Amino acid sequence: TSVKLVASLSMLAHFSMSKAQFPCLPQRAGTGWSSIAGIATPRTQPPSTHPRSLMCASHSRREALMLATIAAPLLSHPTSQALPLAPLGAVQVGENKRTGITIQELKDILARDIGEGMYFVTGNLSPEVFDDNCRFIDPTNDVTGLSRYMKALSILFDPALSKVVLKDIKVTSPSTIDADWVSAGWLKKELFPWQPKVPPFEGHTQYTIGDNGLVVQQKQTWSISALQALRETFTPTFGPREPLL
Repeated sequence: TSVKLVASLSMLAHFSMSKAQFPCLPQRAGTGWSSIAGIATPRTQPPSTHPRSLMCASHSRREALMLATIAAPLLSHPTSQALPLAPLGAVQVGENKRTGITIQELKDILARDIGEGMYFVTGNLSPEVFDDNCRFIDPTNDVTGLSRYMKALSILFDPALSKVVLKDIKVTSPSTIDADWVSAGWLKKELFPWQPKVPPFEGHTQYTIGDNGLVVQQKQTWSISALQALRETFTPTFGPREPLL
């Protein structure tokens, strides 16, 4: 079990603690970060008010969620097995990529994935229309890899109490599709015992289509700031869990 724990945390560290994604990490030894089994861990020291340190607080909501997702069950059940993460690098998702469809057909598939599949909170998207190396960008995260993205979404939100409402979706150029939506929900109680919720917020997604006809980039903007999103993630909620949208 300990080997699986180290392996899982090492993969998570490789994904979420890289200098490329966290430029605010100190670059010199002895400045606040140490390494245990190849995993970046903070040393005990007074909180920093340096601008670079403050930037770290809001840099990556989903990566912080993934870290909490892995840590919570392991801390509660030391003998439990680590949750599996998607492998690093390119991973084929889906057997037959639909490279020959029109952009209008692609728009209709994405409309179903958002409106019916609500994949932003379930991970239930159509992998056959996404490139396996698709880049996913939002105000708090920038990750490449369809398998990683789908895994992160599937383990974070409670699908019974989370929702996405599609407002509009349209083809905006020969290589872009834009969608507007509203979302809200709860993170999974089993993994987040402080019961954080995500109140309704508006979002805009632009899909970039590659030469192969697949989605090669998904870029989101939100009506809330990255700092507010992070704050909501770690704010406890008391009382019954009810649908927010």
